[in-house]
Amino acid sequence: MGSPDKVQVLEKCRVAPPKGSISSTSLPLTFLDLPWLVIAPVDRLFFYEFEHSKAHFMNTILPNIKHSLSLTLQQYYPLAGNLTWSQESTKPEILYTIGDSVSLTVAECDRDFYNLTGNHARDANEFHPLVPTFAQVNSSEKLVPAMALQVTLFPYKGICIGIKMNHVVADGRTSNHFMKSWATLCRLEGDHTSVATESFVPLYDRSIVKDPKEIEKTLLNDMAKLNITSDTFKFSAVAFVSDKSDNVQATFVIGQSDVKKLKEWISTRLRNEEGILPQLHLSTFVLACAYVWVCLIKAEWVSNDDVVKVSEDQKEQFAFAVDGRSQLNPPVPITYFGNCLGYCLVKSNRKALLQDDGIAIAAELIAKGIQKIRNPDELWTLVANFYCRNPSVPRLDPDCTITVAGSPKLNVYETDFGWGKPKKVEVISIRGSGAISLTEYPHEEGALEIGLVRTKKKMDAFSSLFINNLKSLPSGSGN
Repeated sequence: MGSPDKVQVLEKCRVAPPKGSISSTSLPLTFLDLPWLVIAPVDRLFFYEFEHSKAHFMNTILPNIKHSLSLTLQQYYPLAGNLTWSQESTKPEILYTIGDSVSLTVAECDRDFYNLTGNHARDANEFHPLVPTFAQVNSSEKLVPAMALQVTLFPYKGICIGIKMNHVVADGRTSNHFMKSWATLCRLEGDHTSVATESFVPLYDRSIVKDPKEIEKTLLNDMAKLNITSDTFKFSAVAFVSDKSDNVQATFVIGQSDVKKLKEWISTRLRNEEGILPQLHLSTFVLACAYVWVCLIKAEWVSNDDVVKVSEDQKEQFAFAVDGRSQLNPPVPITYFGNCLGYCLVKSNRKALLQDDGIAIAAELIAKGIQKIRNPDELWTLVANFYCRNPSVPRLDPDCTITVAGSPKLNVYETDFGWGKPKKVEVISIRGSGAISLTEYPHEEGALEIGLVRTKKKMDAFSSLFINNLKSLPSGSGN
């Protein structure tokens, strides 16, 4: 297992927006934010090659990182603030007070940079000292930080930028806009005049998010039944402790040739007796998710000794978030700050997905699920039911649901601080949820990168299935 003493903290500081640039303000949560109140923060690491000394980093690079961060927070000031829930308010809000700032940890690491940035199975514990932690604000249990950052130097090898984002404050698109804005200002050494204004300034107007079906009221009522109230709301610091499990983190790639073979193979099996293919959009996303979902289920089957747990009759669910900015009425701009995610949830039973045509069955389910959520009412169904515990109501069941973190549409590998594009981007928070991460693969257009954390036994089983099943698919098997 990884040893934490290989990471040395050089500095702990706080970075605020430029003095006098922002007044104290609050931002209410919408019905689209509320489900994320009980979800763990998102931890993401950006690794960059950097073949310079510690002295050069401390004297030249670090001051620019801090300065550009301060300038970025002038536009993204809620990220310097805190989440709070006063007794007088019916729901939480994001509060920015003059003087608020973001925790920034600066560290040095002597671990093998190139081992950490590989695709092979690596000890999951090795990553966690690179992830920032939330610090309690002013000894108040009623203030929860929006974000924390860490910059870790690997002398003469690389730099890692770690971000911990409170998901109730920002979704993936908002977090991605912040990171790219910060990276751009850092690359331009603070010259904000070269940054396109329309793509840089976030939109904070909550009034544009309409809630005609009163989903917020439903959520707050269900939250009260679960005792999620202003009385129970408080800061909870969960420090990472290196565990004794053999969890490993690995990355798998589905290339264009794999996508083509999967599409042909699945299309052949979905044709009816007349040879007609259903009207389904078998996108790269659909194909990749179907393939990974079935491989994960099979890996669980072959690697788990608990026969009851892996019963063929077990319910299986697959869920992923969908950016709903364009499906609100009226639509909201992509620069809208906050959460604007709906959900797609598909269900099956394990027996069906373990069949020879299981991947085709999974692909059809996911493709039909995407068609279904084109109806906005369907897209927001899981949002409205998030806190409902009525067994007849469709909801995410964490015991049998594989979820997706991230999206290839975010183009995270375009986040350039001035040291080139990332060598590797890892989502660390999937360890606790069992989710898969999904990003674009930077070395081949149209390819996807899948991140996974499992025990070594389950990872070995998954890896064997993932690699060998792709190899066994015939080329040119259908038209």
